[in-house]
Amino acid sequence: MGLLEPLLMTVMLLIAVTAMASVFNSISRMMVSSRQQVIMQASIDTNLKDIKTWARKFTCCSGTCTTEPPTSSGVNQENLIQPCATNNPMDDRYYFPQVDLVSTTDEIDGTGTASEPLAVERRCQASQNDLFLKPLKDKVDGLGPPSYAIRTTAFGANHVLVVKFTDTNNKLIRVENIIPKMAYFCP
Repeated sequence: MGLLEPLLMTVMLLIAVTAMASVFNSISRMMVSSRQQVIMQASIDTNLKDIKTWARKFTCCSGTCTTEPPTSSGVNQENLIQPCATNNPMDDRYYFPQVDLVSTTDEIDGTGTASEPLAVERRCQASQNDLFLKPLKDKVDGLGPPSYAIRTTAFGANHVLVVKFTDTNNKLIRVENIIPKMAYFCP
């Protein structure tokens, strides 16, 4: 009996150590997964902040939609032609042309007109999301992906850009419907 007791004790100790190692490995995997979730959510938040900033700057006041304030053009500093009434996205005059510039004589791409207000109206038509939202969608699609997540974008109804975030296992994490402020100025 003297030899059987230490052998039995060794086997029991080996079983206990194996069980503890399994529990320890499980806890370590859960901590890594939790850390990845936190990093992923923070990265998605940063991504959305950039997207919402671009959506705020998104304007069609020059007849062409863009995610940056349109620049002035002209022969010299005294004769600058301002496509928007202001370059400040916090000002409502940033989103829709105040007048039709007589200097614009060429057709504005894809609209069939040289008139800025008419071009904006045509871009705003609900069936024209590719003309209206495409510059914003392209800018978002060019943004680096969030950590541990995949971002996809699609056109939604009524000038909505649908941004979906999934994890690397294709599990849906978050869906954001982005409506650029410019959409509220569509006639």
